[in-house]
Amino acid sequence: MNTAEISLRREKLLAAKSKHRSPSWCNKLWRNFIKARDLFRCVCCDSTQDLEAHHIVRRALLPNAGLEMGNGITLCRLCHKKVHAEFNQRPDPSLPIGAEQGDSQDEWAFLFGLLYEDAINRNLGQDQFYYLNNETIEFFHRLQGYDELYYSASRGEMTRIRYAHEVWRWMPETWYTEIAENLLVSLL
Repeated sequence: MNTAEISLRREKLLAAKSKHRSPSWCNKLWRNFIKARDLFRCVCCDSTQDLEAHHIVRRALLPNAGLEMGNGITLCRLCHKKVHAEFNQRPDPSLPIGAEQGDSQDEWAFLFGLLYEDAINRNLGQDQFYYLNNETIEFFHRLQGYDELYYSASRGEMTRIRYAHEVWRWMPETWYTEIAENLLVSLL
């Protein structure tokens, strides 16, 4: 599949979203785009059998990221099952992310990292084919911190898919701050 064909699928998805087409139609176009962008292969293991488009961040957790091009990755059924092995139901929004084992910072870092590396290896436009909207990167920023990374992505100095990978590779910034504060208190 060449870049022009992937771009055509991208344009169909964007047009359907802008015209507020039915959710099922937009989801179908999103799945078609994700699989085409990923060359109809599992980005994790390269299998071409039993492919599924997976939302990295669940739609139940962040509904407006459901049709984001950077929030999807093609996985084979086996790799997809591994991602959902711990928890595969609607999370309780009153609990912290990951409390039910359904949303893993490490898993998100890994999957966004696979997309980022694939984009580089294939020389695909990262913000064209792996775009994440402002709401999504703001959500990541609220949870993780790291102002410098956030502002770099907001200003276009860093692609948004790279931002997603980088911000989830680290513990939340507040975790490090709390450790440092506790260490200072124990030394006094």
